Amino acid sequence: MGISTDEIQRVKPSQVKFITNKYPLIDGGFSRMDCIRWMVDHGYPEPPKSSCIGCPYHNDAHWLDMKENDPESWKEAVEFDRFVRNGLPKVKGEVYLHRSCNPLDEVEFDHKPEHEQLDLFGNECEGMCGI
Repeated sequence: MGISTDEIQRVKPSQVKFITNKYPLIDGGFSRMDCIRWMVDHGYPEPPKSSCIGCPYHNDAHWLDMKENDPESWKEAVEFDRFVRNGLPKVKGEVYLHRSCNPLDEVEFDHKPEHEQLDLFGNECEGMCGI
């Protein structure tokens, strides 16, 4: 799995007995910056940070970029936002992907750094949020 040393907390054993998870970037001691440096040094474009389309950790700049430059992903995110609104088990009330608790397609994105939400939890994904 392509998890770098910056995300070592995501390294988990397989839940399936006959599968062994392998982490070549961890084994090689590669951080995200090491991977980017390798890509650039070998003539590849710098890759964007990976994340799920409907990740609630996206900031306004990410949402706005998706809306303006990736209409297919934007449509999928808006549909997913609607889907989770009242459909999550064991959750009382409405659920929203955007921190403003408004439907994604109604949010006026403000991508100025001084208006971004503080990162209190490392905004780190374990790849198993279940949303």
